[in-house]
Amino acid sequence: MRKPFLTFLVILLAAGMSAPSALAQGGIVSGKVLDEDTEAPIANAIVVVENPSANPPRIEEMTNDQGDFTMLGLNSGAWSITPSAEGYQSNPGTVLVRQGNNPALSLYLKRILHPLEQALGAEALEGLDPVALGDEIAAADAAYESTDWDAALSGYDSVFAKLPMMTDLQIKRGNTLQVMERFDEAIEAFEAAATGNPQLRQIVDTAIVRLKVARGDEGAAEALASSGGGSREDLYNLGEVEFGKGNVEGAIGWYEQAAAADPDWALPLFKLGLAALNQGDMEGAKGFFAQVVEKDPSSAEGAQAKATLDALP
Repeated sequence: MRKPFLTFLVILLAAGMSAPSALAQGGIVSGKVLDEDTEAPIANAIVVVENPSANPPRIEEMTNDQGDFTMLGLNSGAWSITPSAEGYQSNPGTVLVRQGNNPALSLYLKRILHPLEQALGAEALEGLDPVALGDEIAAADAAYESTDWDAALSGYDSVFAKLPMMTDLQIKRGNTLQVMERFDEAIEAFEAAATGNPQLRQIVDTAIVRLKVARGDEGAAEALASSGGGSREDLYNLGEVEFGKGNVEGAIGWYEQAAAADPDWALPLFKLGLAALNQGDMEGAKGFFAQVVEKDPSSAEGAQAKATLDALP
């Protein structure tokens, strides 16, 4: 539970008496800004008080190295007061001010947790710098996006050595290992992710089946084919498996299904053109290659299809 904001209500009891000369200076509000969890003072925090009816209506001060602040010249009455600091949630409240000195305030701020702390808990990150770890993951992600697979894997491995309970890293490692064609290690990473987080089991199982299909595992291909739930990539990969086995007719069936799943996808059309060539169907091949050039002329397949069309009689 958060510590309550400290609000002071001071009532002058000396009614009718002459106020000391110090009151002419206005109300004085001072205090400390503290970390809610550790009670440590927060330096360079900003404290703002506001009262639309006062003159001036807004006063702002910064805390010193000990978290202290002092404000002078406040009118009597209710002021909103808001402490804030980088990396902390602001914590607005109200203070009732009298002329002269007012009781010192203790204003508490709750530190904003890093996403890694929110995901894993403070105990998992004890002794570690979550910001530095987050930067490492971001750098590895950037390396992955730029297809620098070695750098990506090295970055993921480095963070995973410190946070072995982070299942998201295992997924990232698995994806990287897969594109590096280190299939057995990729499967191990995916399996470890599902073990650490059983809710990932269905996703992981699908990823493993697709990985096995991509590397030509006949049993996985048959399982995916019988499931009826393949994506366009799955259907295409099943065609690749059959084509690799020399089963051109079987490959054609899967390429056709992949093309039907996404009529604008040029890759299965290109493979259908190659299959037609393999079977001596020149007109059929020309038709498929013409579609590839139309749908994706700037791709490698588009360039190859155009060159083949130019070479065909």
